[in-house]
Amino acid sequence: MSRPLDVVLCGYYGFGNLGDELMAESLLGLLKKNGVPGERIAILSAAQGVAADRGEASRVDRWSPLEVMSALRSSRTLLLGGGGLFQDSTSTRSCAYYWGVARMARLAGCRPWAFGQSIGPLERGMARFLARDALSLCRARVVRDRGSMSLLEEWDLAGEIAPDPVFSMAPGFSSGGGDLLLVNVRPWRGGLPEAASLAATRAGETSGLDPIGVALSGEDELLMKDLRSRGALTLSRVVRIADASEARELWSKARAAVGMRLHFCLISVLAGVPCLAVPYDPKVKSFAEDWGLPVWDGVGLPSFPLEPRHDARLDEARGVLEEVFRRALEGMLSGE
Repeated sequence: MSRPLDVVLCGYYGFGNLGDELMAESLLGLLKKNGVPGERIAILSAAQGVAADRGEASRVDRWSPLEVMSALRSSRTLLLGGGGLFQDSTSTRSCAYYWGVARMARLAGCRPWAFGQSIGPLERGMARFLARDALSLCRARVVRDRGSMSLLEEWDLAGEIAPDPVFSMAPGFSSGGGDLLLVNVRPWRGGLPEAASLAATRAGETSGLDPIGVALSGEDELLMKDLRSRGALTLSRVVRIADASEARELWSKARAAVGMRLHFCLISVLAGVPCLAVPYDPKVKSFAEDWGLPVWDGVGLPSFPLEPRHDARLDEARGVLEEVFRRALEGMLSGE
């Protein structure tokens, strides 16, 4: 039976989180670069989101089982498209949702695959079961860090590592060497946001740069405004970044950055802006170590980088990413 769709793209899309919207945008770009047109792609989303707003793919309501099953029955493959989909930092809900979609895909005769994943943390036995079972259904598994690859090996599941899909957007980013210090603080437990605020405030004082709060989500924005109002974080203002074009413009005016979120650190690498990472999650620490970013865990006084970065590995990373994606997509669409 001929199916009108080649790919249903599934991730944490439509929730206003810039990192996840960039993942969707970059994966859509990789699909189109490999000959899959927008009319043969559907995206499961909670709201319109960046990709759906631009008409780059048809939107399916991720909360409607009937719509999701209809899309899966119309598609050759389901792409679990990147990010930390399988983790239980707050509950098992995320694992349960994506496991359910993967199981629905099997029932619909739609081949699942996973790309750009970070797996874990998985503290609960049920979360581990759901993650392993969902990934065992996938014909191809591509993760973005060593810890996730180790988990696949522990579960006797084949896989490979490739850079985060957002590296495919590297050519559009650059630093103009302005006078901004970009700061990202996200909600987390254990006092880490306050520690990140201390690091950012100290960096602003020692560098003489203009500190700007950069929110990648609504919760970032609320937290940084609250910290600023209480005098716990020195910022001249807080801005909410909605899409890649806004990110490119802001980072082009930056001299340095300090932040918690993975894609905040990743964009800084793409733009050549020196960045101090304050990791809240193993995936952030792994990324920082892989790309030579200084890491501060909230203990002692942070040292802050100000030298411009021009990482020669960006072209190599993008090349590896595009080749691994091409092979995975080719294998999925050929049914191998």
